[in-house]
Amino acid sequence: MFIIFIAHCRGNVLWNIIPARYGVSDAADMFVFLSGMAASIAFGGTFIRQGALIGTARILYRCVQLFAAHLGLFFTGAMVIAAGTRYFGDIDYPSMLNLERFYHDPGDALIGLFTLSYVPHYFDILPLYIAVLAMVPVAMLLARIHPYCTIAASILLWAVANRFMIDLPANADDQPVWYFNPFAWQLIFFTGFALRRQWITVPLDSALLFWGSVTVLLLGLGISLHVVFEHVPPIDWLRIWIYNHTDKTNLDLLQYVHFLAEAYVVVVLLKGREHMLLEPPWRAFVRCGQQALSIYVTCEICAEIGGMVFDHAGQGWPVQIAVNAVGFAVLFAVAFIAAWAKRAPWKRVAAPAPASVPRERPLVAQESGD
Repeated sequence: MFIIFIAHCRGNVLWNIIPARYGVSDAADMFVFLSGMAASIAFGGTFIRQGALIGTARILYRCVQLFAAHLGLFFTGAMVIAAGTRYFGDIDYPSMLNLERFYHDPGDALIGLFTLSYVPHYFDILPLYIAVLAMVPVAMLLARIHPYCTIAASILLWAVANRFMIDLPANADDQPVWYFNPFAWQLIFFTGFALRRQWITVPLDSALLFWGSVTVLLLGLGISLHVVFEHVPPIDWLRIWIYNHTDKTNLDLLQYVHFLAEAYVVVVLLKGREHMLLEPPWRAFVRCGQQALSIYVTCEICAEIGGMVFDHAGQGWPVQIAVNAVGFAVLFAVAFIAAWAKRAPWKRVAAPAPASVPRERPLVAQESGD
């Protein structure tokens, strides 16, 4: 979530050190993969314990929540963009963020917005999540035959989407189809889902997998650092070839493999040290992960506001520190407030205080059962 905030905050100097600068995968891969794992935890057991009908109902309910969050994010973002354009007047923010269609033809855009046929970039992650989450009931039905049926279906759908360029219409300004093709990106979602359900297992003590993953990450680092590829011709040739064959919209294999290598190395290095996440410095980040939807919506709005600050206050260190400090503080605050609100403390009924017993009670009252 913090990486997404940084990545979408124009002018943020921290943009230069996020993982996307050192390879071909980025925070979107992390988000969708972890969403698959979270969906497995939250909904997978429901299908096993209570059947397909109740499991599908839970998925539908979550999709409605995500759709409401998507609408709230879009309209809040549109308001921030309109306010920034009106207040500053020197930057056409709707054009910068490819929202001209919405402001020029709001009626048609609203129909598209509510039917998910108008999906501008930067407002496309939640629609992607809705689309892949809606595939979970089918995945669980296939898993009744055998878990490998689900895995095979996911791979086949990815291959067909890439081979025949199957996608959904986005109808945004210069973006005819969804930037994140759900028929392709479901592969990384169901990879996380299958790993969490243990339909597939990966040994964490394999030297071959570990050093193979390290090699992939080093190659990703080499093609990303000017100091390397500008002085090592073979690395530069590899860089050119990779960037000519990467396709983020359709989740190309290079991106997918790089992310899996990254995830594998992180998990191996963390094995046996997971307790560190419970230490005080990390608890706030864990809380943000537990309130992912609230934090995602907040970080997108904060990123746009922060970008406007950089646009007009400059990108010097005082502004950098202020924007990031305020942005991070808001995300932490929202995480704790959301967690507090979900506990619904206002519904708690205080236990009645024990009735006071008089020191001396009349004998008649005791006999009458008072």
